[in-house]
Amino acid sequence: MKDPVFTGLEILAEGLRPFVARRIDVVLKNPHLAKEVSSWDAQALMVFIWERWNDVFRSELTFLERSLISELREFRNRWAHQDVLEEPDIYRVLDDIERLLKAIHCPKADSVRQLRMESLGRLWTDERKARSLDQKARLVWPYVICGACALALNTAILAFGSSPWDWILSGLVFLGMMRVAYVQATRESLQGPGPHECSRCGRIVYSTDCPYCSPGGLEHPPSPTVPRSAGQAETLISGAV
Repeated sequence: MKDPVFTGLEILAEGLRPFVARRIDVVLKNPHLAKEVSSWDAQALMVFIWERWNDVFRSELTFLERSLISELREFRNRWAHQDVLEEPDIYRVLDDIERLLKAIHCPKADSVRQLRMESLGRLWTDERKARSLDQKARLVWPYVICGACALALNTAILAFGSSPWDWILSGLVFLGMMRVAYVQATRESLQGPGPHECSRCGRIVYSTDCPYCSPGGLEHPPSPTVPRSAGQAETLISGAV
């Protein structure tokens, strides 16, 4: 597979060259410099736009495009120094290139859009794999915990109990713990995006990880109950007095 960053930068250079040359002709009246633009790469073009922003490009582009150029220069330098760019960074680069080409009304933005969609597909595949592994772990841990508890209890029952009741009781304990694990695993599998009840503390949360159960939890305790009626307000006031 070709390097999407390299391909994107090549398309960016092809799209910027006529735009930069046209602005040089209109503003600087320098045909010799405009002719030299045809040999510039993406880095040289972006550096020129950045350095001559106020007198050449400010009337055609906004500060949004200027920020895109700044970010693209940073990513391009990291890529040129062979730093590892993760897939989210690659998507960001291609998205910035597409936005910049659209701002100058360059038809080559469609080619970059195709690269960006391919990157988005890879991101979605990685996200699904991560979610699948996380979902499997969330479904397995109830059986692991309940199985360990059943093993500990059955060991004690068989050690101190009398036959045949110890075997019967240990079987019932095992079935009961597996039932608890099944119920817990079912609740975990039904948990999806949006508001849901935390399977550990029972509170309503709006994220995948419960902020109440996570390390550190919430820094501030829940706010006191607000009275919903005048009668409740009077009761609270009288109780306070």
